[in-house]
Amino acid sequence: MRKTAWQGPALPALVLAGLIPFAPPLSAETPLAVEVVTAHTAPVFVHFELSGSIEAAEAVPVGFRAGGRIVALKVQVGDQVQAGQVLAELDPTQAAAALRGAKAQADAAAAMLTQAEQARTRAAELTQRGAATQAALDAATEAALSARSAQDQAQAALAKARQTLADCTLTAPAAGIVTARSAEPGQIVGAAQTVLTLARDGAREAVLYVPDFPALDRFRDRRVTLRPVEGTGPVMDAVVTEIAPLVAGATGTVRVKGKLREDAPAPGLGTAIVAVLDLPLGSAMGLPWTALVTKDGGPAVWTVDPKTLRATLRPVRVSRYTDRGIDVAEGLSEGALVVARGAHLLYPGRAVRPTETTP
Repeated sequence: MRKTAWQGPALPALVLAGLIPFAPPLSAETPLAVEVVTAHTAPVFVHFELSGSIEAAEAVPVGFRAGGRIVALKVQVGDQVQAGQVLAELDPTQAAAALRGAKAQADAAAAMLTQAEQARTRAAELTQRGAATQAALDAATEAALSARSAQDQAQAALAKARQTLADCTLTAPAAGIVTARSAEPGQIVGAAQTVLTLARDGAREAVLYVPDFPALDRFRDRRVTLRPVEGTGPVMDAVVTEIAPLVAGATGTVRVKGKLREDAPAPGLGTAIVAVLDLPLGSAMGLPWTALVTKDGGPAVWTVDPKTLRATLRPVRVSRYTDRGIDVAEGLSEGALVVARGAHLLYPGRAVRPTETTP
């Protein structure tokens, strides 16, 4: 198709006639108004509120030294017991019979020793008068020594039988509270099998459950503030002393223990508590979410040169994302001006008119 030259009125006349709108000449780039924040390095803390409970610092499993059938369990879970208090009993029938047999053997060994010593005494007197030979005296002496050895063995067996009978009675090794009952009357238990568990009186500890994260080891030796979930009771302090090496499969949390001072008032065992802790995680530059953009698939922010008032896109390393913004660990210098609002309108070298705002 051929193009023909404009044959109508001159353009200025058309503009004056209002047929073509007037367009003013293009001016220099107008600076874009943006809000900026000043990047400053500050300590970073992670605030935790953890659930847990008060437990005894030392749990003592208690069981019989010998096996047998339980005939009596004298305490229930939650009972307060004193050191030496009878907790449970085994059927003593066999132990009592063994004790009677050992006592009879001990009595027989004592009688044999008495006879042997009398025979040795007579042999010594006869040998002294020349009525017996030295060989007879030596034989009597050997018999007396053998009888004494037999008596010692019988006495040891008697002591063992007495201890076996005593072991049929289970007593509390220390004062505390019964926290678990693992057997019932009529049940046959083995030697050293746990029958009851005692929470020893004295030190208490807070058992907390923490989500697993890389800086979990920083909890160790930290002081945490504890308060009862109910809201009534003393506010306590504890020092973290133990961090479980494995994550609990059912909850996905890690068990953390904190020791309470022994002289501090503490609620009862099993009391539900909340622990509050601000954990330091180094330092970073806190920026609002609106400052975050991307460059080559990674996080970045726009900065403003205070001399030229031109925008520059800078990649950064974000150490933490929070509900309020981001923590920048690398990529910015101290005091840098970072665009907080208007970043989506920028391009490298864009002239801006910054206005200060708070992050």
